[in-house]
Amino acid sequence: MNDKPSIIKRIATSIWQLINVSRKVILNLIFFTLLFVFVGASMSDKSLVKIPSETALVLNLYGDVVEQKQEIDPMDALMSEALNNQDENPEVLLTDIVGTIKHAATDARIKVLVLKLQHMNRAGLTKLKDIANAIETFKQTGKEVIAIGDQFTQDQYYLASYADKIWLDPKGWLLLDGYGRYQLYFKSALEKLSITPHIFRVGTYKSAVEPYIRNDMSPAAKEANQQWLSDLWSQYKKDVALQRDFSIENFDENADKLVAKLKLANGNIAEYALNNQWVDALKTREQMQSAIIELVGKDASHKSFNQVNYSDYFSTLSPASKLTNINDKDKVAVIVAKGVILNGIQKAGSIGGDSTAKLLRRARNNKQVKAVVLRVDSPGGSAYASEIIRQEVELLKKAGKTVIASMGTYAASGGYWIS
Repeated sequence: MNDKPSIIKRIATSIWQLINVSRKVILNLIFFTLLFVFVGASMSDKSLVKIPSETALVLNLYGDVVEQKQEIDPMDALMSEALNNQDENPEVLLTDIVGTIKHAATDARIKVLVLKLQHMNRAGLTKLKDIANAIETFKQTGKEVIAIGDQFTQDQYYLASYADKIWLDPKGWLLLDGYGRYQLYFKSALEKLSITPHIFRVGTYKSAVEPYIRNDMSPAAKEANQQWLSDLWSQYKKDVALQRDFSIENFDENADKLVAKLKLANGNIAEYALNNQWVDALKTREQMQSAIIELVGKDASHKSFNQVNYSDYFSTLSPASKLTNINDKDKVAVIVAKGVILNGIQKAGSIGGDSTAKLLRRARNNKQVKAVVLRVDSPGGSAYASEIIRQEVELLKKAGKTVIASMGTYAASGGYWIS
């Protein structure tokens, strides 16, 4: 009987020792993981990026071009960078792209800008035009711009049209089909599920709720969509035709014309693109590399041309905040309102009624801020949150500060209301 307490004590001691050892192991694992992440991040330091004296800047953009990135956990970002993991939904900031190209225009080491855009996803015409203007600035310095690709999507081709030369793989493809809008309607599905939606709708052309009450697009929605989509497509054709120096009639929007031209090219889309003046030459990857090597020379491995990719080159640039100290000067505050408008406080990449209003309020109360640019890229959202933001805009104006709405790809519904 006297041994029973001692046995319990030994068991308790053993359990505690096991817990203590486990705790130390877990803490050590966390410590070494963080150390690994820190070392990995340090290895990507800009001092390790070597830029040859004569090189090409390869604009290989990955993901959607956005006004503001979605907020992600810093630790997750460090881990992804250290482990070289690809983001599921990568994004690249518009201002970063434009700034990088303009900086390269004044960099004597950069001789050629190579547009390698096959991993660039959605952008929107307004963002594409901003990047195109930066490419034009680069060309004005006398430097060459070459677009290369296995294929080009419509957005990718818009930027490629601003190049001095466009090279397409002989087995590649390029078809421009204009802008369209496709909507899923589920009135019948709701009826089968015995679901009755209660919709409050104001305005003939307010079509956001139509999927709940119709099985097809209303005539009013078709009219509105046709108008803005046609305007976008007309602008696209005008810009591309000007850059490629051909008639706007060169866009094959008639199926019979397209089929006839494809027959002349023996069904080869790359040959069709060449015959139609969309591209300047058909080259394999090896031929593209050889041609650029003639311009900037071979890299150290002698496997390709001298080059620095977009992300590496961007990492060498100093942040704007380090270039000048404007704490003692008048300022223009730029507030980005990007994404769906929601109530309350939202993370970057979405617009929160309270969080965006707070930014506007800070600008109003800051004596050094003399004007505000509200950069809007939003399809709309909560009417109440939009009104909260609008009220703060009004208070800014009453405080004697100029407010300018700068619209991006979208400024619809609530996005237009705050603008």
